Amino acid sequence: MTASPAGRVALVTGVASGIGFAVAERLRDDGADVVGLDLRDHGPDGVTVVAGDVTDRATVEAAVAGAVEAHGRLDIVANVAGTPQFGRVDDLDDDEWQRSLAVNLTGPFLVCRAALPHLRASRGCIVNVASIAGLQGQAYTAAYCASKGGLVMLTRALAVELSPDGVRVNCVCPAAVDTALIVDVAARIPDDADPRLLDRLQMLVPGLIAPAEVAAAVAYLAGDDAPMITGHALALDGGRSA
Repeated sequence: MTASPAGRVALVTGVASGIGFAVAERLRDDGADVVGLDLRDHGPDGVTVVAGDVTDRATVEAAVAGAVEAHGRLDIVANVAGTPQFGRVDDLDDDEWQRSLAVNLTGPFLVCRAALPHLRASRGCIVNVASIAGLQGQAYTAAYCASKGGLVMLTRALAVELSPDGVRVNCVCPAAVDTALIVDVAARIPDDADPRLLDRLQMLVPGLIAPAEVAAAVAYLAGDDAPMITGHALALDGGRSA
């Protein structure tokens, strides 16, 4: 059984803002020693942050090694760092496509691979933050859907492969979360976007998802209330996929 966050060591990516900040804060408040990895060298109080890019293998391996050296173990990995993408597929250039895959899919893979020896030793767990866009197709987000869909399947593949080692792997798939990225995405909506396709993005429950709600889901999947949950994609989508 995976222990609760209390007394455990967690590595969280993307801790400088948004969901990553909330996840690091929640795990810290639940008693974990939290190490963060972000392009920016700051995060919640009490969280040690390593500045670096999740797409760089050497940086990732050094961050994992540093966390283990400082705390003696690694129990929880939360891959939260991500990048949005919005716009017509016709206008999607190679660099934006590659950046989406690098940050949203390759980054979590690099972190998971570097952490595996330590997670096997602690019988720990991985929680990836994917997206409802990884479970359902949506217009104007081809690269984002591809990267988050890949992350969902990476989660499931690792859950199967690592189950004999007692390592659980799950992901959380939120819809629209109330972060600064929402403003960035809204600015990229094509002027002539089909309103019927935009309607598909709406949640049945009005409003936006709070970052703390996503963090609570991560904490649940990482804790001892979910010992038999692995390979699961938990949708936080206000009924959108109902």
